[in-house]
Amino acid sequence: MNNLTCIWDAKAELGEGPVWHQEEQALYWVDITQSNLHRFRFDREGNEYQHSWHFSEQLSSVVPAKQGGLLATFNTGVFHISLNTQKKTPIQLIEQDITNNRFNDGCCDTQGNYWFGSMDENQANATGSFYRLDNNGKLNNLEQLGQSTITNGPTFSQDGKFIYFTDTLAKTVFQGCLDQDNNITNVQPFVQFGDNDGHPDGMCLDTEGFLWVCHYGVGKVSRFNQQGNCVSTIDLPVPNVTKCCFGGKTLNTLFITTAINGMPKEQQADYPLSGGLFSIDIEQQGFVYPACTLSR
Repeated sequence: MNNLTCIWDAKAELGEGPVWHQEEQALYWVDITQSNLHRFRFDREGNEYQHSWHFSEQLSSVVPAKQGGLLATFNTGVFHISLNTQKKTPIQLIEQDITNNRFNDGCCDTQGNYWFGSMDENQANATGSFYRLDNNGKLNNLEQLGQSTITNGPTFSQDGKFIYFTDTLAKTVFQGCLDQDNNITNVQPFVQFGDNDGHPDGMCLDTEGFLWVCHYGVGKVSRFNQQGNCVSTIDLPVPNVTKCCFGGKTLNTLFITTAINGMPKEQQADYPLSGGLFSIDIEQQGFVYPACTLSR
């Protein structure tokens, strides 16, 4: 592994949702509580470029859209974002009748469908659910995945046969089987965090089928083999590690978001890079999900 680097000292309150845009060779990520969308990229000469957009409503996840722009989960549902104009177009309004809920993590699958979850912003009630927005525009409430106070994930194996999702407060990452019609079966606990492991947050997979999981509260990312055993870890100089994804020209760079959220001023002084975007070049290679396709 090469050195871990903070490539954007953004001081994000709740940095989340990194996703690699293969066509643009750029990384998108969000600061949920500050309602900011960020983009990081290199040009052909290796110069770094950072750009940010601010929205009036919190956004929690973004994925590239095949039609151009991004699909995003905002507090009130799924929207299409045109980055040239910053225009938001509603696709599906969801959970507007559930007080204190907001959306959280999200990911596109191998078929171009958008999966995402909601959570209780007060972190008190199990009102969070998982959803799938199919590429034909149909919204599915995935009741078979249960309800959680804080959902995270899902993410998918490269062959599309396995789904992984997290009940963060239960400290459990689950694995399920997927068929070609996205039917979910054989859901079982895959990784159980212990007392000293913090809480499982965002995650991604590599081409070997190993799962990378962020530890919120204890400052590391762990890699788990296909049996759910930890085989390696990456330590970060900040406690609140939120999500990771692969990107870069050869997809051997792991990008990692972090958060200041919940840290008192004294702790922020001890961990000054909290809320930064980190990267590390590693031996393992990731893969990119296709852009989401949406027929309205």
